[in-house]
This record gives sequence, structure tokens and C-alpha cells, in this order.
Amino acid sequence: MDHWIDDTHFHRQSQNTTDPTSKRGDEIIRSAALGIDIHLFLRDTKLAVGKAAPFTYHGRVRYQSHQGSRPMSIVFGLDAAVG
Repeated sequence: MDHWIDDTHFHRQSQNTTDPTSKRGDEIIRSAALGIDIHLFLRDTKLAVGKAAPFTYHGRVRYQSHQGSRPMSIVFGLDAAVG
């Protein structure tokens, strides 16, 4: 389950097919070395007035750590605190 850890860290659970050795998992883990920027967009709720809720942009994030495989539990650090 995706959730805020604190105002500068976000926990994301990957898709069930993502593991650290998959192309996607490797790109996340090595994103800084590969020059890949990751940006965080979140919805507060799935629906708003019966339609898909809008996304809120929370800025660029950086890979911090992960645990597990299929799915991976990934911790991202935000460049700036939420709030």
C-alpha cells in the first residue's frame, strides 16, 4: 500500500511483476546513476464527483531503498518537504 512515511519520504509498492532484477526495478534502483528523474503524482481519492480525481504533483523524488520482490516496497525521498 502506498503511503507517506513522513513529510519527506513516501513508500510505494510496485506492480506485482516488478522485481529488483527486472528492467523497471533496475531503472528505479539505479535512477540517479542512469540520469532518470522520477516525479511523484498522487490522487487524494480515486473519485471526485463521480469522475476520476485529479492528480497532485509533489515534486521530484529520489530512490532511497527497497525491500522484497514482486512487488517491491520502495522508499522515495522528496527533494522538498510536503506541506
